[in-house]
Amino acid sequence: MRISESHTHYLFYLHGEIVEGSDGHPHSATYGTYEYNQIIETFSDLGFKVISEIRPKHASVEVHALKVVDEINRLMDTGIPASQITVLGASKGGIIAATVSHILEHPQLRYIILAGLFPSLFTKDGIRLHGQVLSIHDSADRYSISPQLFFDNSPGLTRYQSVITFTGLGHGLIFRPYPIWVEEVVAWTGAGYATIEETLSRQRGSRY
Repeated sequence: MRISESHTHYLFYLHGEIVEGSDGHPHSATYGTYEYNQIIETFSDLGFKVISEIRPKHASVEVHALKVVDEINRLMDTGIPASQITVLGASKGGIIAATVSHILEHPQLRYIILAGLFPSLFTKDGIRLHGQVLSIHDSADRYSISPQLFFDNSPGLTRYQSVITFTGLGHGLIFRPYPIWVEEVVAWTGAGYATIEETLSRQRGSRY
């Protein structure tokens, strides 16, 4: 059984920078192929209404954050409650998601930022988070990820949590729909589900 149609949960998925301007299968010499389509299919199979697009190369964070803000506002204007809307962003997509949170200042919207809470986003760009924010990153990530910096300095947060995985994948954690982070996303959205194990078991090569 999938998520009930009467309680459809809208999931905005914002991919990492490597996907920009690609066919959805860009390859990294370090992390392998970014499985954009597989990530979308995983959440669609779980019953989420996934809203996503491949951004053009060198896409502006501000432009795309404002685009997501407009789309969220349109959903809420039609009567969709904020509790049924989540923004999931990976790496640069996480920067965009954090910017959306900063702009909207909505206490009930949910965000999952996958390896994207970089210190410069706080110190240089002045981003402060609002709403319900879950941060996920791997302990082996070569980039500095500092969720606590944001949590300690964002009074607009209504709920927050940091999950650190120990897979050894580093930043490659965002490249595939690994169960170890997909399960955290589903739990954070609060959406009812009954087939997550079956869905995730179909992911080829998933070790975690």
